[in-house]
Amino acid sequence: MLKFLTSKMNYIKSQSSTEFLILTGLGFLIVMVFIALSANEVKEFRDQKEFFLLKDLALKLQKEASIAASVEDGYERTFTLPDKLENTVDYSIITQNSIITVNSSKTVFSVRIPDITGNFTKGSNKIERKAGKIYINRQ
Repeated sequence: MLKFLTSKMNYIKSQSSTEFLILTGLGFLIVMVFIALSANEVKEFRDQKEFFLLKDLALKLQKEASIAASVEDGYERTFTLPDKLENTVDYSIITQNSIITVNSSKTVFSVRIPDITGNFTKGSNKIERKAGKIYINRQ
């Protein structure tokens, strides 16, 4: 009889251990799925943030050109563009046929601007209006 009770207790202990390992494994699996889904959401958030940074820069350049187009001759202003947006996003600026395109490795944003001569660059930029024309970084 004593041997039967000892055997029954060992069975209960092993069943408890098995249940504990199964529940722990299931919990671990749920946590891993949650982390994977969260990582995807973080990536999407970063991509959206990068798009809005590029959009903001393009709209800032559009505003600078529009102001220069709407004022009288003799207008002159110097402003600076950062090397990277928020110290992380590398970008480039292309000016073609009254359109400014700001792009990065992941996204692009374009806006229409008044007719200008010259190109916006990273660093210091000088915009001026002379004889009815808008010049960017004129030498």
